[in-house]
Amino acid sequence: MLSMAKLEDKQIRMWIKNNIRFDAKSDGSGLYIRYRETDKSPIWFLRFKIAKIEQRLILGRYPDISLVDARKSAAIHRSEILKGHNPAETKRELKRAAAEKAIIEQSAQTVSDLVDEFFLRNVDGKLKTAHTRRLRVNKYLIPAIGKLSIKSVEPTHISAMLNKITGAGAPTTANDILSHAKQIFNYAIKLRIIKHNPAAAFNSSDAGGKESLRKRYLSHDELARLFHTMRECDKFTRHHYLCTKLLLLLGCRKSELLTAKIADFDIEKAVWRMSLDNKMESAIDIPLSRPALDIIGELTAQRIGTSEYLIPAMGGRTGKKPHVDEGYLNKPIKNLLVPLMGDIENFTIHDFRTTMKTNLIKHIGADRFVAERCLNNKIPDMAGIYDRYDYFQERKEALELWAKFLNSCENGLDWNLKL
Repeated sequence: MLSMAKLEDKQIRMWIKNNIRFDAKSDGSGLYIRYRETDKSPIWFLRFKIAKIEQRLILGRYPDISLVDARKSAAIHRSEILKGHNPAETKRELKRAAAEKAIIEQSAQTVSDLVDEFFLRNVDGKLKTAHTRRLRVNKYLIPAIGKLSIKSVEPTHISAMLNKITGAGAPTTANDILSHAKQIFNYAIKLRIIKHNPAAAFNSSDAGGKESLRKRYLSHDELARLFHTMRECDKFTRHHYLCTKLLLLLGCRKSELLTAKIADFDIEKAVWRMSLDNKMESAIDIPLSRPALDIIGELTAQRIGTSEYLIPAMGGRTGKKPHVDEGYLNKPIKNLLVPLMGDIENFTIHDFRTTMKTNLIKHIGADRFVAERCLNNKIPDMAGIYDRYDYFQERKEALELWAKFLNSCENGLDWNLKL
């Protein structure tokens, strides 16, 4: 069988001179040249198959790419194909990246602009915590480096930003901002705006040290003082009271409750069906005690407007954030309640979770696994891998006893498990 003759430069020039048009002329080994009516000049392309599907890769125009260069390019791409790579897909990815880079370079002259693009393409509408993340970045990262051009940011800028945050006594926030900075500048690397991430060399030790788990919990007496102070403080509203008590009853993360929708609560079956988009990315049914159901009913009745959230933005306002702000309970508790509670050790809303777990085990006698699942925590170590039982009935019984425990605190009564 005779092999097909390879192309020659003089032959290609003759086709151009005589305006001879064609769909494809082969040079062998998958390399082709075309010269259609719509082509201003001949175009080189490579034919190949991946998973039995024919693909085409445009290599460029003749004479910008000579016959010799076209053969070299085809050989390089064929070697990549043999390794399992798809050069056509690689080229499409490069085009997409170039397009994104062009958009960024046109609009993102500063870090602040880069942040906008990063959140638009990677966070907004994709993560449930998007609004909270943006608030933190706007509060700490933007004032520090937001006005700088993307390429001018140096590690010294990152260091100064972290030092300012840790100097204010907020190492947890510093760790969060460092994580955000790394992601944002990695996005700039992906778009080939910069080659190196100015935040890459920093770790948790530069942001105040590794975060340790809080061990603070409120005792029965401290909870009694908390309920008393909530009732006595005029500026601490009924709505504040209900939300705080519900957090104590449920033991959930604050963000999980603030973003909960009314449709998530099955009142008839007394269950909160928490979907997958929570911090643990694990759906769970949470049993609701009678006091929790009563509060949910009152909060629902207090709602203004048609929001789908249990705790909507105050005054029925609509906008970027349809539910109340993350600081809705933090500030009143810190600024209104704690100063009125005498010499009590400082505590935060997150300590409510440790409070539930500790008192469930200490005063109610709950199993440690049950206590962990009441908090929607993963069961630690290997037990969590093999133990897929959800402890729903055990959690229901524990949470009902926990509601009675809190009732004794609320009414200034001694706790007796046998009552």
